[in-house]
Formats: sequence, C-alpha cells, structure tokens
Amino acid sequence: MEEFTFLSNWLLWLIAAAILVIVELITNTFAAFCLVGGCALALATSLIGFGIEAQLTAAAIGSVLSFIAFKPLIKRQAEARRHRDCLSNMDALIGRTTTVTEAIGSNTPGRVRIDGDNWQAVSADASPINVGTKVRVSGYDSIILTVEREEE
Repeated sequence: MEEFTFLSNWLLWLIAAAILVIVELITNTFAAFCLVGGCALALATSLIGFGIEAQLTAAAIGSVLSFIAFKPLIKRQAEARRHRDCLSNMDALIGRTTTVTEAIGSNTPGRVRIDGDNWQAVSADASPINVGTKVRVSGYDSIILTVEREEE
C-alpha cells in the first residue's frame, strides 16, 4: 500500500508538470514554466522517498528559485510585448527593399514599385538614382517615400 502512495505522488507531480508545460505552450509567459521547475524538484523529492510535506516544500522552493532564475528573461519578454507595435500602412514600408522604376533626380522625385503599388520616391541624400537600382525605403513624407541605395 505504501508503494502505491509513493507511485501516486510521483505520478501526480509528473502529471502536474505535464499540464503546466501545456499551459506554458498556450500562454507563453514563463510563469507556468517556473512552476514546472517546482514540480520537477518535488518529483525528485518524491522519488528519493520523502513525505508529502517535504515534496510540497521542494515544490515551493523550486518554483521560487525558477522565478528568480528566469526573472531577467520574463522581464525582457514583458518589455518586448509592451513595446511591440503592429506596423501598418506607411510604417510597414520602412526597411523594405525595391527597385527604382522611374529615375530619381537630385531635385525631382522618381518612382518605385512595392507589392504592385507604384510609389513616388525621393533620394535620401539628394543624389540621382537610375532605373533598376536596388533601394531601401528609409522614411516617408506624406505619401512620398524616401529611399537610399541598397548596399551590395
């Protein structure tokens, strides 16, 4: 009967860890992953043969240590989520590479084509850019793109 209890505790910690891994895969917050660390330590404590009190203590200590160890990673991910912007419209064009379809003069705009759309474009350094030259969009003013020669 005592062996069944030992197996049950071991199995319960394993099931709890598996459920928390699934929760972590769904939420992607690292919080559940830190609790998995506690379950792993409790599982090891159970396998060694300690009682439920020691297992619960190990789970708490393992979870706290996991949170401390992963705190920089959790903080970095939270910052990235907070500042993640969904680029749309003109901002989505910045950084894109394209080809000049109509020559860009030093004082006159030319044209570039991005995703089938024909855009008016000017040179960032006011130098002329010939047709067929690879350029990268570096900014915009109203509906006129600012482009730079692409480094090869």
